Amino acid sequence: MDIYDLINQKGGVGKTASAISLGGAMADAGERVLLVDLDPQGHLTDALGVPESPDDATLSQAILGEWEGHPRELVVAYRERLHVLPTSLDMFLLDRGLYMSQGREHRLARVLQRLEDAYDVCLIDCPPSLGATTDAALVAARSREGHRGGLIVPVEAEDSSIRALRLLLRQIGTLSQVMGVDIDVLGLVPSRFDVRDGAMVTSVLESFRALGAPPVIAEIRKRKEVREAWREKVPVTEYAPDSEVAGWFRDLAKAVRG
Repeated sequence: MDIYDLINQKGGVGKTASAISLGGAMADAGERVLLVDLDPQGHLTDALGVPESPDDATLSQAILGEWEGHPRELVVAYRERLHVLPTSLDMFLLDRGLYMSQGREHRLARVLQRLEDAYDVCLIDCPPSLGATTDAALVAARSREGHRGGLIVPVEAEDSSIRALRLLLRQIGTLSQVMGVDIDVLGLVPSRFDVRDGAMVTSVLESFRALGAPPVIAEIRKRKEVREAWREKVPVTEYAPDSEVAGWFRDLAKAVRG
C-alpha cells in the first residue's frame, strides 16, 4: 500500500475536498483506496456521510495502543473500491496522547501497516496543524522500499499560503533529519481559486509555479460542481464525471501515481 498525505497546516485550502475527489479518481481507475480522516474536525467523515467511530473503538485509540483490535474493524466501506477510516470525538486528544507516548512518530505507520494487503493506496487527510499527529502522518508517508508515498500540498492563491508552505517545508526537513527518513513532497495543488479575482491571485499562482521545487502538479479552479458534490456527499468524479473539474482530479491522480 502506498501512502500519501494531503497536508497543509493552513485551514480552508481545499485539502479535504481534494482528498475525497482524488480518492474517487483513483478508485475509478481500478485502485483500492483507503481514505484516513486524521483531522479532529472530521470534515472528510462528515463530507461523505460516514458515521464516526464509536467511543470504544477508534483510530485514536488504535494509534495510542488503547484499543487492540484489528484496524479493519474501524474501516467503513463507502464504495466498492473507496473505503474510509473515519475520525472520532477523541481525535482531539490524540496530539496530547502522542506527546506522552514512546515512538510516537511511528505509531500511525504501524496501524496502517496492518492494512497493507487490503489496499493499493492510502490518502491521509491531515489536521491543519504542525503537531505530533502531523508528524506521525509525515512518517507514515515516508519513502519505503517497494512502496511509493509522499506529500500532496493543497494551497490557496494568497500571500499567507507562501509563508505557511515555508513553515511546512521546514518541519519536513527537520523531521526527516531527526528521524533519518526520506519524505518526498510530490507537489503543490493550488485550489479553490478564480483568476478573475485579480492580480493578487495570478501573482501568487505565478510564485508557486516559479518555485520549481516542489512543483505545481495540478490546479483545481473554483467550480460549482465541487460545492454541489460536497452537498451530495460524493466525490466530484462521481457527481459530475464529465465535468472539467473531474478531469483535473483524474489528471492529479495520474501525476501522483505515474
